[in-house]
Amino acid sequence: MKFLKDFVRWFFYITTAVLFICAVDFSLWGGDLIPKSTLWQILLSGFLTAALTVLLFPGEGGSRGRIFFQCLAHYGALCAVMIVSGHQFGWLEYSFGGIAMMLVSVAGVYVICLGLHYLVDLRYADKINRRLQEKYGEKES
Repeated sequence: MKFLKDFVRWFFYITTAVLFICAVDFSLWGGDLIPKSTLWQILLSGFLTAALTVLLFPGEGGSRGRIFFQCLAHYGALCAVMIVSGHQFGWLEYSFGGIAMMLVSVAGVYVICLGLHYLVDLRYADKINRRLQEKYGEKES
C-alpha cells in the first residue's frame, strides 16, 4: 500500500512539474500548439519516472554523502529514461544541445518536485507537532 501511495504522490508531483517545464519550454522555444500526443507522452513519462523515483529515491537515514550519491544516481537514472523516451517521443534529437536541454529540464523537474516534497512534509510535520502539543503540551505545565 505504501508503494502505491508513494507512487501516486510522486506521479502527481512529477507530472505537474513536467507540465510546468513544458509550458516554459513551449513559451520560449516552441510553437503555438501542443500536439495531442504530447499530453499522453507527459503522462507516460510521469508514470515511468514516478515508478523509478519510488524505487530509487533515497529514504530517510544514512549519511549525507550516501544520500547525495543516491540522489545523483537517481537523477542520472531519470535523465537516462527521459533522454531515451524523449527521443522516442520526438522531444529531442541525440545531439549535444538536445541532451543538454533534457538534462536541464530534468533538473528543473527535480528541483520543483523536491520543493513540493519538502513543503508537504514540512506542513505534515507541523500538523503532527500541533496535535502533539494539544495532547501533551498542557499536561507538562
